[in-house]
Formats: sequence, C-alpha cells, structure tokens
Amino acid sequence: MAYKRYNTKFRDLAQRRVVTVLECIDILLPGIDARRKKRIANKILSICDGEDRRLKISPAEAQRLVMGHLQCLARNCPLLIFAEPLSRELNEFFEGE
Repeated sequence: MAYKRYNTKFRDLAQRRVVTVLECIDILLPGIDARRKKRIANKILSICDGEDRRLKISPAEAQRLVMGHLQCLARNCPLLIFAEPLSRELNEFFEGE
C-alpha cells in the first residue's frame, strides 16, 4: 500500500514540475509553437534532474592531448607525465570552481 502512495506522490510532484515549466515557458516565450515548447520543456526538466552531464577527460585523452605537444632534446629524456592526475586537474579547471 505504501508503494502505491509513494508512486502517487512522485507522480503528483512530477506533474506539478511539468505544469510549472510549461507555465514559465508561456510567460517567457509567448506564442511559440507546441513542438518547440515541448523541446524547451524537456531541456529544462533534464537540467533539473540533478545528473552530472559535464564531459570528463579520460586519462588516455589527456595523455593524447599532451603527448602531441611535447619535445625533448635529450637522448634519454627523463620526462614523465601522469595522465590520470592531469585529466583530473583539467576537469577541475573546466568546472570553474
């Protein structure tokens, strides 16, 4: 029984969110067609779902980006780059914190 109540509460909350977004779109963009309104509403609701959709740089991608620009004049170059920490720092930099 509690499971059905939970679904009802969730459904009611989801419905209120959709109605609120559609009302905001009506106010902010009066007179747009239904297809564009639906597309914008879906984008707004997907932003509000809380998932992290930022692109992340993998260690292999960071290595590929950096290695193409390295040069070493010595025969036995001691240059060492750790790709995983580099990718982590690049991601932190682009997050804008």
